[in-house]
Amino acid sequence: MKKTLLSVAVGTCLFTNLALADENSGFFMGMDAAWIHTQVKGDLKHNKTGLTFNGDVSGNLPAFGLRAGYRFNESHRIYAAYNYSDEFNDLIKTPRIQIEGDFTTHKFLLGYDFTPKLFEKTRAVLGVYSGYAKTNIDLKTTFLSLSQDFDGFVYGAKIGAIYELTPRNEIELGFKAEQINYNSRNFHTSKIGSNFYDPTQRNYGIYLGYAYKF
Repeated sequence: MKKTLLSVAVGTCLFTNLALADENSGFFMGMDAAWIHTQVKGDLKHNKTGLTFNGDVSGNLPAFGLRAGYRFNESHRIYAAYNYSDEFNDLIKTPRIQIEGDFTTHKFLLGYDFTPKLFEKTRAVLGVYSGYAKTNIDLKTTFLSLSQDFDGFVYGAKIGAIYELTPRNEIELGFKAEQINYNSRNFHTSKIGSNFYDPTQRNYGIYLGYAYKF
């Protein structure tokens, strides 16, 4: 009789744990929007004269993203994401001319979030992510326009809070910062050209996200 009762108790505990695991884990999909400040640092060297100019540019722009992932439990989740930042532009000033730099970025990311419970329906989020960035850079003057794609490695971190609207719907608000290290690409034509050396891009800003839990 004691063995039977013990088996029932163990079975009940196991069933309860599985039920809780099913409730707090599973696939999710979401989207987010951010308002970020971006800074791109790099040197611009003219091919014919050999002169090097400061190629730093900066600006504020919106960014949008889609993500899908899996929650192992209430406190841990992983995801894959696609982010797109709209075009921003700034002026690179040289002694003779001004060069307008236009930037559009696509990012493909993998991330991990630690989401411990703070209050009922509220959890903190501490996350890290990294991935591949592809940025199109246009350099424009009154005489010509040159365009080139840059490949880069992006890594970043975020901090924020998650609020559960319903058992399947939640919103997330926070702050994130990231850096993108690009390779070098040459901007040139048959008559004139310049090199944009190893640009580095830093982004930071606030974001708002939504996720649906399956």
